[in-house]
Amino acid sequence: MRAAFTSLPAVSLLVAAVLTIANYAVMTGYDLLAFRYAGARLRARRIVFASFISYAVSNNIGFAMVSGASVRFRFYTRWGVSAEALARVVFSYSATFWLGLLALGGISLMTTGIAPAAGGALITLVALYLAAAIFWRRPIRLWRFTLPIPSVSIASAQVLLSSIDWILAALVLYVLIPHGAIGFLRFSTFFLAAMLAGLVSHVPGGLGVFETTLALLLSPAVPASALVPALLAYRAIYYIGPLIVAALMLAGFEAAVRRERAAAIRSRLRDAALTLSPQAFAVLSFVTGLVLLFSGATPAVSARMTWLSHTFPIGVIEASHFLGSIAGVVLLLVSQGLARRLDAAWFASVAALGVGIAASLLKGFDYEEAAVMSVALAALVFARPAFRRRAAFFATRFSTGWILAVAAGVGASIFLGFFAFKHVAYSHELWWQFEVESDASRFLRASVGAAIVMVAFVAARLVRPAPHQIDPPTAEDLAAAEGIVRRQSRTLPQLVFLGDKGLIFNADRTGFVMYGVRGRTWVALGDPVGPESVVNDLIREFLERCNDFNGTPVFYQVTPGYLHRYADFGLTFVKLGEEAQVDLNLFSLDGPSGARYRQAIRRLQKEGAAFAVIDPAEAAARMDDLRRVSDDWLSTRTGGEKGFSLGFFNPAYLGRGPVAVVTRNGDVEAFANLWVSEDRREASVDLMRHTARAPKITMEALIANILVWAKAEGIQRFVLGMAPLSGLQPTRAASRWTRLGAILYRHGERMYRFRGLRAFKEKFRPDWESRYLAYPGGLRLPRVLTDVSALIAGGYRQIFLR
Repeated sequence: MRAAFTSLPAVSLLVAAVLTIANYAVMTGYDLLAFRYAGARLRARRIVFASFISYAVSNNIGFAMVSGASVRFRFYTRWGVSAEALARVVFSYSATFWLGLLALGGISLMTTGIAPAAGGALITLVALYLAAAIFWRRPIRLWRFTLPIPSVSIASAQVLLSSIDWILAALVLYVLIPHGAIGFLRFSTFFLAAMLAGLVSHVPGGLGVFETTLALLLSPAVPASALVPALLAYRAIYYIGPLIVAALMLAGFEAAVRRERAAAIRSRLRDAALTLSPQAFAVLSFVTGLVLLFSGATPAVSARMTWLSHTFPIGVIEASHFLGSIAGVVLLLVSQGLARRLDAAWFASVAALGVGIAASLLKGFDYEEAAVMSVALAALVFARPAFRRRAAFFATRFSTGWILAVAAGVGASIFLGFFAFKHVAYSHELWWQFEVESDASRFLRASVGAAIVMVAFVAARLVRPAPHQIDPPTAEDLAAAEGIVRRQSRTLPQLVFLGDKGLIFNADRTGFVMYGVRGRTWVALGDPVGPESVVNDLIREFLERCNDFNGTPVFYQVTPGYLHRYADFGLTFVKLGEEAQVDLNLFSLDGPSGARYRQAIRRLQKEGAAFAVIDPAEAAARMDDLRRVSDDWLSTRTGGEKGFSLGFFNPAYLGRGPVAVVTRNGDVEAFANLWVSEDRREASVDLMRHTARAPKITMEALIANILVWAKAEGIQRFVLGMAPLSGLQPTRAASRWTRLGAILYRHGERMYRFRGLRAFKEKFRPDWESRYLAYPGGLRLPRVLTDVSALIAGGYRQIFLR
């Protein structure tokens, strides 16, 4: 039979393949004709596509009324075919299928003389169908569907199309059997009978039933040794081949339909992988490290050791055993770095796994361990993009739980070794035995090696650098930040040029977070600066940097539009206050609404003062005058200079932009430095100071003049800064913080001019936008607020000084 299968002529196989293609093309005509009968409209290429897949599936699975109809339902309903039209389509192609079988079966039985009466009965059924198409006009009602009787032309086309289908199906097998063994008419009779037996059996594809029936009917004309190879080839060409093509077509269609959804899923999986995979790989590293340590603490398989001793020198076996335990300890230690996505930990893990794989094979041919570590190594290499952080391994903190877990793992391996070799009496000679069967000696030496690595690690931790201190930004950092700030529409990021905050850039240096540290609280000022596409990466980088040093991450003065991003990282938020924003398109000195501003400007002029906005070059030339004003103003304040979220007197900082000044008799009496965004959508004021002898109306007139100047410059919005604790609603359902903040706002005027500051800014009729504090939640809020206040005030004592 094997010889017969391999000796099938290539021409016969090729002809069978061509006939199969023609047969399936004819079968797609079933659905084209069915749509014409149902009166439904659909593109022909869609009908051909769906019908080919349906027939390929139903021919192999069987139960055509279920399997074929299910496939069609999936396609046709998606393309807008109604349920009633689909029911008519199913009725039509099912009738077409049986009409050809009945017609050809009847003709074959009559002409061959096998069963003329039965053949006549089959032909009579076909004739009755055609007669109904001619004379019967009343539709058939089936449940809630109405099935009209097909027209004569459709009924005739059904019989013809189905007959061609069955003839082609029989020809596919006929060309594969030995030539001349049996005539085609007689063969087709047996073929149809065997096919009918397969359909009646309800076995998927008639598998086995069709072949057995045909073998019995064709015997002895076609011996089984010649027929079975032809039947196998027939199954492969007529059934399996089209099914594979249909599966590929279906997969391609589903992929195309779900492309957008798949893209969204891939994006979510990618984000999840960036969050979860480091922790998963940390666990994997820890587990593989334990596997190496436990393997080194237990006896090797004797038969494998015997084979290794005849293949490799004893020195290779001893060294592999020792290095395997060292690699195990390294994997335990670097697991902490993998959890923090450190690239150094990734390189160390890859190297340790490589050493561990080689050691497992050379110390005892432990291919099971090598296989596990090979899978871990492949996964780690594949996940390389998740480990890009370039932080010093020993500069980060090591949690107590992790240190205890490493110590427990090493201790458990040592205990396991002593338990496994408790039958071996200890002696000093064990340390110096280098023999194939000296497993206890190898365990002792490996345990000492693991202990040495642990001691070295502890020593490195003891001489670690001092706790994290913020590195001031370099000139290169500030230059990179300047390019990023220029592309922003908000002006708060210009506080980066004070130079008092640390900077965390993303990998491409297209965005940054500016932050300060007070106590254990790490405070990021405002939202991350940069395009929206890098915001999540910057938030993640800041959170991980805080976690490295056991700090509490805080984002201070964040905007409402970014709250969902912080929530995605598990942060909660509280309202800090509201920021005043003047719409310069609505601001005017004209009319009743501008009367107050006109009056303030005239009063300042009557005092003999003048207003001007000077450029950075002139500001640098008059820096001594500005310093004199600043020192005079500070002399009336007990708290001294502020910082972080507020500007302080810094000549380099003041010289970066325009400065509004009020002069009298040639002397500067007041000034305010201005920030203007590159796209001129926003401007704001930061450092505002005046001398003690300046007229009382000076600051109000200064702001009014600045707003007039900003509108003339084409700026759209002017920011007057934040009013802390304003806008809090102390309802009974509000949080404790909200209720406490509202109390401080109302009654804490002696501590800080909360209400007075808002009242001053309210004079310019601004819009108010909320600002928030995002933090990890829990009971940290009092400490966080204290640390943030100390960071701005310059110390804890200065918080209470005005």
